[in-house]
Amino acid sequence: MAKTTLKIEGMMCEGCAANVTKALESTEGVESAAVDLKKGTATVMHSGVADEKLIGAVVDAGFRASVKKGLFS
Repeated sequence: MAKTTLKIEGMMCEGCAANVTKALESTEGVESAAVDLKKGTATVMHSGVADEKLIGAVVDAGFRASVKKGLFS
């Protein structure tokens, strides 16, 4: 199981976070997605889904996303 943390931009409310969660969890190979509205992040557990596919799901939901890099991602 792989873990990817995304930085999500444009979320303004819990409804936005729910839309991002739904978009990510609807992506083939994604086991779960935990979206944190206050931090503007999504932690995605998946079976080797490409970063571009995860980002694409968020963009298709109407938000901006990038892979969060660094020691604590």
